[in-house]
Amino acid sequence: MNTLTKKNLRNVLAVTALIGGVVATTASGETNQATKVDGGGGEAPAAAQEFRVGDVVELGDWRTTVHAVTDPYTSSNQFLQAKPGNRLLTVDTEVRNQSTKPATVSSIMCFELQDSQNKSFNLTITDESTAGLDGELAPGAAKRGTLAYEVPATSTGLRLQFKCDLLSSGSATITLS
Repeated sequence: MNTLTKKNLRNVLAVTALIGGVVATTASGETNQATKVDGGGGEAPAAAQEFRVGDVVELGDWRTTVHAVTDPYTSSNQFLQAKPGNRLLTVDTEVRNQSTKPATVSSIMCFELQDSQNKSFNLTITDESTAGLDGELAPGAAKRGTLAYEVPATSTGLRLQFKCDLLSSGSATITLS
């Protein structure tokens, strides 16, 4: 197989995997209500649908927990540093598939970082110590990884939006400060 054909095959496989991920994370279009799960497994309704670091948040068939935030984060890779005037931050996050079927989690599609001005920030690459959350989870299985973002040094009021069910409404907001 020549190099061009291998490259085309890789591109086709990548697109197929992305489409599969989108299909796997979609559902029936229902409305999901985010709830905080206490240590005893019970659920407590959230007052303003806003959660904090350490809360176990249930949304539809998913549970997520932000375990810790490192702000600012210093990458061990000298070539993967924040641009002047920006800073890196990482979010140690865990997701659990609560459904009875395998489901796919995607860092890009399930999580969005916003600041107090409602500006959104994309995931960034820092170094090998920030493993992502992407992949398929069996029923009841969990995966823990790190989300990395680059934000302006002056950004405040950072919060993580979680929504892993693309066709339903409802999301969870986790305050990171």
